Amino acid sequence: MKKNIQSTALILCLAICFSLFGCSDKDNVNPELLEITTDSVSYNDGWNFKIEVDKLGNIPVVEHGILHLSFFRNSSDRDYVPRIEHGARMKFDKPLVAGTNTYNYKGDAFAGKYFYYYRAYAIKSDGSVVYGEARNYTFPQLQDL
Repeated sequence: MKKNIQSTALILCLAICFSLFGCSDKDNVNPELLEITTDSVSYNDGWNFKIEVDKLGNIPVVEHGILHLSFFRNSSDRDYVPRIEHGARMKFDKPLVAGTNTYNYKGDAFAGKYFYYYRAYAIKSDGSVVYGEARNYTFPQLQDL
């Protein structure tokens, strides 16, 4: 009888250990990270912006687009890195997908400006922000457009 109780206790103990190991293994799964790249901009019947998505990750994106800072020739601002808290947002109107995401901007946010800095951004449902690299663009003469 004593052997049966010991065997049952051992089996129960092993079952609990395997159960706990299985739970802890699930807790240590690393989330897949979102990876985006800022593509170059072009002008053809509006400003054509592109974001390349290498990995979508496993946390949903609630907003994405281009952040930009545009300056006149003699601007005194020296912080050229667009961020959520420092820059204007150009929100893309379609869902973020793997591969190339495009947006055509026909507004006048850059009118009279000499250069601008821009970068891709994505805000995830957990509130975190993923950025692409910052790029810059110097406007050609208007007759060149």
